[in-house]
Amino acid sequence: MAHTAGVTSVPEFTERDLDPATDKCIVVATDGLWEFVTNQETIDMVAGVATPAISVDDLVKEARTRWLAEEQVIDDTTVITASLFSYMNA
Repeated sequence: MAHTAGVTSVPEFTERDLDPATDKCIVVATDGLWEFVTNQETIDMVAGVATPAISVDDLVKEARTRWLAEEQVIDDTTVITASLFSYMNA
């Protein structure tokens, strides 16, 4: 039934080499975040906090706020952030 709504069990993968000079963090999230929060907004929010845990809380709260402003329901929202090369520990 979910296939009729566009849901697929085949994941999308992207591979790239990481550069310590430019790559500071990774954000992995479900469409519950990406539906209303852009890539740039996400990076701006992650860059402004002290720990990955805080960035996850901030992103989920922002997604929830935007969902409620547009819809009667909130899509499931899963967010993982990871600091690269000790970015948030510097």
